[in-house]
Amino acid sequence: MGNQSVTIKDVAKAAGVSITTVSRYINKRYESMSVETRERIEKVIEELNYQPNKMAQGLKGQTRTIAVVVVNLGYPFAVSVIRSISSVLSEMGYALLVGESADDTEQEAQLLQSLISQGVDGIIIQTSGQNNELLERIAAEKPVVLIDRQFDVPGAANVITNNQEASRELTERLFQQGYQHVVFVSEEPSNLSTRVERLDGYLAACRAASIPSDVRWVLREDPVSIAALAKDLQSQPPKKPFAVYTANGLVMLELYPKLTHLRYSIPNEMGIATFDEPDWVHVTRPRLTCVRQPTDEMGITAAQTVLRRLTDRPAQVAKPGQVGLVRATNPDSDTKAHPKNRFGERTENQTTVIPSEVIWGDSSSLR
Repeated sequence: MGNQSVTIKDVAKAAGVSITTVSRYINKRYESMSVETRERIEKVIEELNYQPNKMAQGLKGQTRTIAVVVVNLGYPFAVSVIRSISSVLSEMGYALLVGESADDTEQEAQLLQSLISQGVDGIIIQTSGQNNELLERIAAEKPVVLIDRQFDVPGAANVITNNQEASRELTERLFQQGYQHVVFVSEEPSNLSTRVERLDGYLAACRAASIPSDVRWVLREDPVSIAALAKDLQSQPPKKPFAVYTANGLVMLELYPKLTHLRYSIPNEMGIATFDEPDWVHVTRPRLTCVRQPTDEMGITAAQTVLRRLTDRPAQVAKPGQVGLVRATNPDSDTKAHPKNRFGERTENQTTVIPSEVIWGDSSSLR
């Protein structure tokens, strides 16, 4: 019986070759591989008693490359997700191609077309939602996983977090702390599920507490917009104590310096909180309250979903107690309306929801 603790990385290191080379050997793809290399890998596998992963042996990709497209490579969310995706794929002998769309519809479309022309075996994408027809065509031929932002693209899977529930929980806890008013700051929702759901969660908490909502739209990359909001909070303060809650860490990054210079005591007069856990949160004083997204779990789940689809097997539904909840957006629709794609799955949009966690800091703890 093989040693399950020995990984393909261990074999590659011991044989002095790349993980991809070991993977090619395991799958009997010996082209351009010298006899000496084959014998060395074979010897190491025997010495380490390595048992190849059966799933890896069943993968049918041609280039053994998966593409990941994110909106902003400098965003901690994207960095963490890409890192976890890479860890899964490298173990399976897959290379990773990373692209940045800058949330630009045309740039995203060109990037997708370029990746397809390069023959990638699957795509994981944080999409703008403006290229769904193109993604649907791609999903008919290759595994496509939409991460973070949810869209109903036939044939594609979604891996998201529980934005609405987490946003509502954070807002409710701000009210429970004693804040009389919560200002929600966001960019315009457009059709992005993350923004819409976080707004909905905030509004639901306001309704439940019978407290008027206060939504302020900003242009994140426009300093004038950010400065105007801060000036308004100072000149026309909400009922004290109040809290300012931003819809994501990028908005908070721009707004935070302005908030800390307002003439309010934090947290006694003004609390501060954000969705996301910025990578600079450890330097905030008082420490910032935030919603920690499950970026590692989301990346791992997205990678595993692509790999499962490459084996022509449908993704497994999470069992009670597992980290994710898998659901279909059209569970009651009939098979005729949603024919199976080449992966043996109905073309309804399968969605895995992984919960976020509210991390309470002193920035919103009334004394």
